[in-house]
Amino acid sequence: MSGRRDFLRFALGAGAGCLLPRSVQGLQEPRKARAAILLWMGGGPSQTDTWDPKPESPNGGGLKAIDTAVPGIRISELLPVCASQMKHLSVLRTLVTRETEHERAEKIMQSFVPLTCFEEDPALGTVVSYELGKRDSPIPRFIAIDAPRIPETRVFPEEDLPVYFGGGEEAAAKLRRPEESPRDQDRRALLAEQTGEWEGKRKQTEVARIRERVAKADEVLKSPFARAFDARQEPEDVRKAYGGRFGQNCLIARRLVEAGCTFVQIGLHGWDTHADDAGRARRLCEELDPGMGSLVRDLAVRDLLRETVVVWCGEFGRSPLMNEGRGRDHWTRGFSVVLAGGALAGGRVHGDTGPSGVECKNPVLHHQLSATLYKALGIDFDKKYDQAGRKVKYSSPYGSGVSRSNPVNDLF
Repeated sequence: MSGRRDFLRFALGAGAGCLLPRSVQGLQEPRKARAAILLWMGGGPSQTDTWDPKPESPNGGGLKAIDTAVPGIRISELLPVCASQMKHLSVLRTLVTRETEHERAEKIMQSFVPLTCFEEDPALGTVVSYELGKRDSPIPRFIAIDAPRIPETRVFPEEDLPVYFGGGEEAAAKLRRPEESPRDQDRRALLAEQTGEWEGKRKQTEVARIRERVAKADEVLKSPFARAFDARQEPEDVRKAYGGRFGQNCLIARRLVEAGCTFVQIGLHGWDTHADDAGRARRLCEELDPGMGSLVRDLAVRDLLRETVVVWCGEFGRSPLMNEGRGRDHWTRGFSVVLAGGALAGGRVHGDTGPSGVECKNPVLHHQLSATLYKALGIDFDKKYDQAGRKVKYSSPYGSGVSRSNPVNDLF
């Protein structure tokens, strides 16, 4: 009977797709995703120390693997909170790229398209903000907290480009607007008068952009966004569960999504572990684990995970082989990316790097990852935008030898 039901579901979605909402066409949950959170691991995190441990191999670095909430799936002992949330997580263990230089690899892994000679491709956050963001919202659609430089393109509206903030308590402090004295108001009016004539005679695009952002900031300070950035409004036990600065930023991300923000990117830097990999990975995971684990748990408990996709990644992975400094060098031939939420099933692992971490079975390329992300969000990954006179798909298979991207369907 189950096979007959599956057949009918497929036939209904394929034959009457034009009459059904996208969620039904993709056999997804009825609720469509409305937001995404990208946890960016700057420097390139070691998959061997996190989501793909090798305890029986000399390459394992002495770390143990622990059981998770999903029988048969084991991850590093450094991630016990995340292990408890494994039923919500999907791990891609065999992502493959060709770029080992940090800056270039960052561009690839933030836009999920290969580098080209054209204008920079849009970041994932820009596309998600453009497709899912509310046009009339006073809240910035794309917020970056403690983040690196994110690719920007003028192909998409200014409102869908990232707005940067520092993290932790300093973010809330900057959003506390001091009362202006009459003298301050007079000075602002005088400055506008002095610059207005000069600007009127010249076309100053950048000046106009700054003015628009200042005006946007005034709107933001009167919106729920300002309160969302203040994690101190949360109960003490909740703040404590999230951990340090990165964890507090994860808590802020949850609050921002609840307030209506479409895309939040959070950075945790320092993963460039060419030396002392074991010590640095342990310290970084002490920040990562409570923050990410609590974020996923809270989103699930609040029934927000079905409409919020969470992505964990860096620009590449680290070599399974230790170098002379007991560190790990750059690695692009099978590293981990973790996804949760939206239409994803959770509790899944795709790919295998073998007992020592140097094999790569069922590899995933950049365009497959982007198609998977867009499918999880309910966005048409075949949709095209215009870039320098050429039509480019959101999920571009450029340079891969195929004409169309396909998502990793066993995660759904």
